[in-house]
Amino acid sequence: MAFENTPSVTLEDRLEHGYVTIKELCALKLCGVTQVYADIKAGALEVEKHGRSTRVRGPVAKAYTPGARHAKRGEAA
Repeated sequence: MAFENTPSVTLEDRLEHGYVTIKELCALKLCGVTQVYADIKAGALEVEKHGRSTRVRGPVAKAYTPGARHAKRGEAA
């Protein structure tokens, strides 16, 4: 059963106001999951856990540059 008049949430909408998955982030930034998880561990990418799923806020995903590791808060550069 298809709902023809139901509005769908697009990736563009989620990049503005929602969350994206790690796989979607990798596709957007043309990088691999290993790079993304390394940046998460280094503190260069802020994520949220939703149950067992890891999500990235849309605005954070748009600003993310793979491999550009920044110093963690409170550490000297």
